[in-house]
Amino acid sequence: MIRLSALVAAVALATVASTAQAQKTGAEVYATCSACHQANGQGLPGAFPPLAGSEWVTGKADIPIAIVLHGLQGQITVKGQKYNGVMAPWGTTFNDDQVAAVVTYIRSQWGNKAPAVTKADVARVRAATKARKGAFTEAEIKKL
Repeated sequence: MIRLSALVAAVALATVASTAQAQKTGAEVYATCSACHQANGQGLPGAFPPLAGSEWVTGKADIPIAIVLHGLQGQITVKGQKYNGVMAPWGTTFNDDQVAAVVTYIRSQWGNKAPAVTKADVARVRAATKARKGAFTEAEIKKL
């Protein structure tokens, strides 16, 4: 029985370490995003939408994954405010682990309380959208 307890404790410790590493990686990747969305996730009024409290971030996980992978262009409404710009695609820059880490990071920061995403989630969305040419529009992303 002691060996089983030790094994359970070891698995729990490994999970905590893995989660901490994912948060660190997410924060490191987010440094790329913070130029527009800001370190506090508040964005820049009239230019770049906030991620803090954003329904796009905390809703269905496939949406922020797809946006990070392929980008977003045109008008989008976030928290009742309209934005009209372009978000660059990062799917060729970041691997599935990095995308999962940054999406998990933004879904858990600044008061956001959405579930984590996994590398498998990112791989599934990447495969489902692999024929995509160009950034999504608001109407297209809502269909995911």
